[in-house]
Amino acid sequence: MGKEEGKKEEMNPVKRAAIYVRVSTAGQETALQEAELKEYCDRRGWSFVLYRDHGQSGAKADRPALNAMLSDMRKRKFDVLVVWALDRLARSLKNLLSISEECRTLGVDLVSLKQAVDTTLPA
Repeated sequence: MGKEEGKKEEMNPVKRAAIYVRVSTAGQETALQEAELKEYCDRRGWSFVLYRDHGQSGAKADRPALNAMLSDMRKRKFDVLVVWALDRLARSLKNLLSISEECRTLGVDLVSLKQAVDTTLPA
């Protein structure tokens, strides 16, 4: 649980990203999600902060790293939220729509690698 910072060596990164990863059970690992998302951010030239919920159900709207990420989003600490898949962010449509709408309201882009969702692009 918690957050971890990764720093890009560029002077002025285009965007500051929040990477959110989650697994439901203690026996699962976030390593695959983290590796793919970090590589994606590196390719885009984005700095990032990693938020990790381990052993947390996506059906719960109250998760430690999710709460920290949402708090930081409200403080405008990042420009884009990057997830491996939308079900890592939320398992209920209601929670997913709520987070998505809050991103839109705050001007934070949303990227889901597996669903090819990317609001940073014009299309």
